[in-house]
Amino acid sequence: MIISTDRSLLSLCVPTDIQKELAADIKRLRLEVHQWKRDTLAKRSGVPSATIKRFEHTGEISLRQFLMLVHALGMLNRLEKLLHTDVEGMALDDVIKLENNHARKRGVK
Repeated sequence: MIISTDRSLLSLCVPTDIQKELAADIKRLRLEVHQWKRDTLAKRSGVPSATIKRFEHTGEISLRQFLMLVHALGMLNRLEKLLHTDVEGMALDDVIKLENNHARKRGVK
């Protein structure tokens, strides 16, 4: 569970919950939207069928293989936009911090 005094990290979700939700979403896209068997997605994505099966049951998969599945399902562009910074709705102080930290290339120790 991620709980912090930093409001950007305040969450009641745990990573495994998100993993399972993502796996359920991929399975739903495969079955309901594309009406593909697991083997069809495996051929189109390059991810082995056994790996897809494990992912759909446990949520466990490598990032590269997850991206390959998302790409095969035609959703990669939507996922790419997820981490792009959007200042709309951000507090002014946070936008200023973002602008001031733009040049920094390394993380904080």
